[in-house]
Amino acid sequence: METGMETRKEFFQDVWPDVFASRQKRKILRWPVVGVKDYTIRSGEEMKKVPCLVVGKEQVLGIIPIHESGIKLSENAGINRNRMMKYLGQEVAFIVIGVDVENDRFIASRKAALEVLSAQAWPNLKEGMVVTVTARKVYENAVVVEFDGIEAHLPVYEISHGWVDEIHEVIQPGDVFDVKIIELDSENKKVTVSLKALIPNPWPGAAKRYEKNGVYRGTVTGVTRYGVFVALEPGVNALCSHLKSDFRVDKGDVVAVAVRRVELREDGGRVSGSLVRVLRKNRAAS
Repeated sequence: METGMETRKEFFQDVWPDVFASRQKRKILRWPVVGVKDYTIRSGEEMKKVPCLVVGKEQVLGIIPIHESGIKLSENAGINRNRMMKYLGQEVAFIVIGVDVENDRFIASRKAALEVLSAQAWPNLKEGMVVTVTARKVYENAVVVEFDGIEAHLPVYEISHGWVDEIHEVIQPGDVFDVKIIELDSENKKVTVSLKALIPNPWPGAAKRYEKNGVYRGTVTGVTRYGVFVALEPGVNALCSHLKSDFRVDKGDVVAVAVRRVELREDGGRVSGSLVRVLRKNRAAS
């Protein structure tokens, strides 16, 4: 006579064999995080309620306790939960460490998977390599990305050849893209990567496309106290002084810019200009 567990395993035959293979052979699986929930699990000799990442596929659920999540732990429970929430919707790697037959679910470790992946990857890493990464955490000045179990640092100035006002408008947690390794510290396990290194540099020909005293169309990408950033083309921004009138410009406005100076540098360039007029307001900012 079939048990309920056996019936369900047969129904989800494409999923459960992978789960048991991961448990027996330490096979690494990759599933999306579908929830964050407290579960009562065994910790040593005791049963404790702990926050867990919940991974799911084809109606089968697995739980990853916070101490097996690979997330940096804080003494503050609220901070820990917030860090876990950032993984919602993201695909994570894990190894199954137990099957909870009674509750028809499994327990897994992301930490173990990251250790296996990173141990395999580190000996082969070199500066200049192109790797595919997943954005994990987006901060004001950088993005923490992950590849092959390794966390890497993507500074804001390595995202684009032009001005990036708010990173989250360009990169969201869970985004997958290619980057180039530009700094590698194997001893301290630190990696710095660049997205703009894989994007054609628009600056070498900028002096020909934008001449002094010419007026050009652009889109406002940032408004700061000291000036307004206007994208003349992807990767080429002009820093302009504010309009002398009380008329305010907003991000997304289409404006006319009078170019005063174009400077080319080894790391890119800079265009200085003045706002002439607003050609079209961004309705969303109104």
